[in-house]
Parts: sequence; structure tokens; C-alpha cells
Amino acid sequence: MEKNPELIQDVDFSWDGTTPLPRVPLFLIHDGGGTTFAYHCLDPLRRPTYGVFNPRFHSGGRFEGGMRGMGRLYAVMIRQKCAEHDFPGKRNSDGRVDILIGGWSMGGLLSFEVAKALTGDRNVRVIGVLMMESPCPVNMPAPGSHLESLDHIDLGNANKNLILSVRAMREAIQAIREWDPPVWAGKQAKERPRFSLLRAVEFLPIGGKRVHMIDVHRHDQTLGWDGYDPELFTETLDVKGNHFEMFSFQHIPGISKAIKRCCDTLEKLSQSY
Repeated sequence: MEKNPELIQDVDFSWDGTTPLPRVPLFLIHDGGGTTFAYHCLDPLRRPTYGVFNPRFHSGGRFEGGMRGMGRLYAVMIRQKCAEHDFPGKRNSDGRVDILIGGWSMGGLLSFEVAKALTGDRNVRVIGVLMMESPCPVNMPAPGSHLESLDHIDLGNANKNLILSVRAMREAIQAIREWDPPVWAGKQAKERPRFSLLRAVEFLPIGGKRVHMIDVHRHDQTLGWDGYDPELFTETLDVKGNHFEMFSFQHIPGISKAIKRCCDTLEKLSQSY
């Protein structure tokens, strides 16, 4: 049986003078297609990296509680992984393990829910969240005013995994449409982790004058998140490609470098907590 979370990149060490410094582990959550394939293509990030795939990829079906339910389930899975005796994360003086979480598209939104679910956890502390091309779904245009179908994907000669991914994406679109990002209020506000964002610079080449829903906030450096919190992101970086091609072969070096930079910054900033 496949392990979930799965190990994508093994333990690595960076060097500061003569002292080996283990990096904070990174958990990357699946995109709307449900798989972690794109993350396996990344260049070395020089930190332990795990992928969380959709456990219902093969069976299909929506999660009870929608995005919130998925986030809570994945928080449990990540907590269990962090508790394993050979987990590479270092425990702090308070007994908690520091981790980074993130994801592409839907994965970035789910990272929001996982971070909220793990707020105040006695065993795990999320020090940073990396959202990759995850537009804010709040106050989006009404369905029908912009293209939002998956018609750009050719299923004519599709294999089984692509068909399953498209099914997962259709379910993801519905779940995101019904979702509102969580809010850290009261005492929890001080425990909200820092966030960073990667934004693709190109529009989907759909032709005509209409714009795909995923590109509504394309010219906005924060992809619409200023309406949620204008000070949400510690760092925003542009990467080459469009939403669906940013992990294509020719863009892997660039996006790997951007992910590494954001994770390194989030880890460094966490030391000031």
C-alpha cells in the first residue's frame, strides 16, 4: 500500500561553516488533479520533502466537510508522519516539530486549512505556508461570466490516470466554489504562520476575448488575496509559464529555485518567533 504522505526528496543537509544544519521538512499537498506527480519532477530542494495525494483519487467522491474536511484529514496524516521515530524534523524545546506546508493550485488552498487545523497543536508547528498559483476564491465572478471548464484538456486518447485526474479536478472546482478561507481570530491570530506566494506570469492560451476563471487575478501580484489580508504574504515571486504549465519540463529549474528560496526565507523568519 502506498504511504501517504509519501517521501519525495530524502534528508539533505546544508552547511554553515563546519556545522551541518538539518532543514525544516516540507509537505506539499496535491493539486486539483489529486496527485503529487509534479512535485516529483522538482530539482533538489535540499530539505526533506513529502507529498500528500488525494486518498480518494481512484475511488472518487467528495469529502465530508468539503475543503475544511480535507484539511482536517490531511492535518491528522501529517501529524502522524511527524510522530514517526525516523521523521527527520527536529523537536523544539516545547516538544513540537517545525514543518513547512504548501501546494500548487488547490494544494495551496488546502494548506490554509491544514495550517488552521494544526494551530496550537502540541506536537507540530507550521512555521510557513507556500501557495503556488492559488488564486483567492472569495468574490470571484459568477460562474458563466468567465471560462472555467476543463475543455482545454484533450481526453480523446487519455489514459486512466488522466481521466481520474479530470474527475478529481471537477470535484475540486465544486469544493473550492463552496469554500471560504479560515480566519485566525483572538489569541490564534498570533499563531498564524507566515505565507509566501508563487504566481505564474502567463495567461492560459484559450483564444478569443474571454478569460479563464483561473486568470481573473493574473495582473494582481497577490492573485486577489489582498481582499482577505493585504499583509498576508511575506514574499511573492513570479514564475514562468501559465497555471497549468508552470511545472512543465522547461520550467522546472525556475520553479524549483523559487520554491527553495521561499522555503528558506520562511524558515529563516521563523527563527524570530
